[in-house]
Amino acid sequence: MEKAQEKLAELRKAKRTGQGPATLREQAEANRRDEQQRAEEEAALARRQRTVRDLWERYGKEIVAVENKATTARQKARIWTTKIEPAIGHLRINDVTEEDVSAVVRASMRLDTAGRVIGGRAEAANVYRLIHHMFRKALAWQLRAREAGNPLENLTEPKVARRERLPTGGEIGALIKALDAAERDMTERPQVIAAIRATIHIGARISEVLTLRDQDIRRDELELHLPDTKTGFSRRPISVAALAVLDSVERMPGVEFVFRAIKRPAASLGYSTVENAFRRIARRAGVERCTLHTIRHWFATMTANSVSNARVGMALTGHKSHAAYMNYVHGDKQQARALADQMAALASGLGKAEPKVASILPADLAK
Repeated sequence: MEKAQEKLAELRKAKRTGQGPATLREQAEANRRDEQQRAEEEAALARRQRTVRDLWERYGKEIVAVENKATTARQKARIWTTKIEPAIGHLRINDVTEEDVSAVVRASMRLDTAGRVIGGRAEAANVYRLIHHMFRKALAWQLRAREAGNPLENLTEPKVARRERLPTGGEIGALIKALDAAERDMTERPQVIAAIRATIHIGARISEVLTLRDQDIRRDELELHLPDTKTGFSRRPISVAALAVLDSVERMPGVEFVFRAIKRPAASLGYSTVENAFRRIARRAGVERCTLHTIRHWFATMTANSVSNARVGMALTGHKSHAAYMNYVHGDKQQARALADQMAALASGLGKAEPKVASILPADLAK
């Protein structure tokens, strides 16, 4: 009772002086605001105490598990476990500096005695992208102070030199002849030979070829409707010759994949099985430094050289952006030499022709 009287006296005093809550409702509202402020301060303190391991745990649940394909998820998990966690996993998110993350990125590179990078750029680039994306999310989730920024903000992603070598037309022809020979002497499995042929004819990613299902083929439209590619659903026009290759593969009842596995027919043909066979075919053809993915680069380059509208080539390769498409387009040396010959002939012809210079002076002055 006494406490109630004291509280009532405080409210009356506040009403007279204008300082503090003057009613029980105002007092309750003030208490609610104080509790909310304390909760926000405690949450902010908890966020400041969280480590990079905590960031990875949330990143794995909300980004990797939801947005990334299985192969990408495995790669990110490997990079986190072997590269990032041992170096900075224990650090508080807010305490991570540019020096910390740059050291993690550089650790993947191999240097010679003079300090020049001789390898590991691709791995370093993968580490860079993962850390950059993790801290971008940390800022968005308010796990890192806005003023701290992304610790990789001022660092440039390691550049990876293009490793693909563009095969010549003669080398592609040699590969096709080697496939024909392997088919005649039955040194390779029929579905493996057909899968390599399909890669040459379609220019698709090898993973798209190997997981192709019979229901994805639209024969009347001469198209492939691929439901789950690297860039999502993709509609690909194909040639009559490509369709003939796909239809040449013997189907097995109850198996949905066009190119079925050898030991487990219900599964799709394995990448390593086709890759090893392609190495043997390439050796037989006398073609060096050529991979299954190189074929896709050759296909993209030939489409770019054949049409002026890049979107036509992109429709065949399945690229969604022009920049990604152009990454696959190489300069064709044979075409470049032919163009150089044309320019030389043009210059020579101009040099032999009589100059035709029109005078801009009046007739009387021109005399």
